[in-house]
Amino acid sequence: MTDICKVLMIFPLFNAGSFWNYKEACDLTGARYPAAPLGLITVAALLPKEWDVRLVNRNTEDLSDEDFRWADMVMTGGMLPQRNDTQHIIDLCRASNKPVVVGGPDVTSSPALYGNANFQVLGEAEEIMGDFIAAWRRGAREGTFQAPMGKTDVTKSPLPRFDLLKLDQYLHVGVQFSRGCPFSCEFCDIIELYGRVPRTKTNAQVMAELDALYNLGYRGHVDFVDDNLIGNKKALKKFLPDLKRWQAERKFPFEFSTEASINLADDPDLLHSLSDTNFFAIFVGIESPDTDTLVMTQKKQNTRRSLQQSIETIHRAGIFVNAGFIVGFDSEKSSVAAGMIACIEDTAIPVCMVGLL
Repeated sequence: MTDICKVLMIFPLFNAGSFWNYKEACDLTGARYPAAPLGLITVAALLPKEWDVRLVNRNTEDLSDEDFRWADMVMTGGMLPQRNDTQHIIDLCRASNKPVVVGGPDVTSSPALYGNANFQVLGEAEEIMGDFIAAWRRGAREGTFQAPMGKTDVTKSPLPRFDLLKLDQYLHVGVQFSRGCPFSCEFCDIIELYGRVPRTKTNAQVMAELDALYNLGYRGHVDFVDDNLIGNKKALKKFLPDLKRWQAERKFPFEFSTEASINLADDPDLLHSLSDTNFFAIFVGIESPDTDTLVMTQKKQNTRRSLQQSIETIHRAGIFVNAGFIVGFDSEKSSVAAGMIACIEDTAIPVCMVGLL
């Protein structure tokens, strides 16, 4: 029996007002969208080799009637700012009697909002895609598959299908070294979705991903999409020398960005190792300029040091800091906006993400 399935992966639109829509930067560089959909191309790599996969990113291109007619199955899903379009895609599939599989962090957090989909894949896909594929092959056309939170062995995560991307459409492409974060900030869903014990890929895995991008001809900005790159410092310090060697052998084809907690500034050796490897930008969650709010929300790592001095330390290493802020904490004072503006100005942060709690 031949086992052939045509899978149409659709990456939903981000809401127009979300942080992930910096159109002017894309216009300057000729890109269509900032970031490529790493999650979907990782799921694509988990599918059987004989299945045919197409990827349509609705942030960069139109979804054609021909693509839709071609597909035996649609896979979609993503983050909260993509919820509206994900639900729209599900409705399109239902109207066309096209089986639709939905997954990703927002679906995992709020599965009831996606109850109209045929299939829900909740949690980290590596853990449960085998069960989904087996059910599909048995003829199932409805079902829910749920992975235990934060337990997936990421050393078994496959090489993402970078070949599915139109690489010239993006400002940067993502890779992942680790999942999870050791902190316990009460407002953050990372530790609920991926746990407080950061799990890391092997050095060889990440090098293979970079090799794949390099061999496809990609050069430039690569974002390490980790929840907190320095969550497992021991593993990171073993990884960076191999990464630097890989870069040097190829004359530094990539420049890197990532997300990390502010305590990075406490480790000058690690900071300079990142800089030497060609990391140029770090996203840091500052959240609030108000110490009482940080303590109340368990963001204590931001209260044990001077934020301004810490950011200056990172700047001196040749890495600039982007920052996240949150509005809506119970303990906020009416002066919070002025405090945020002063913090941003005092620290020379060039790009900020300000979101509602």
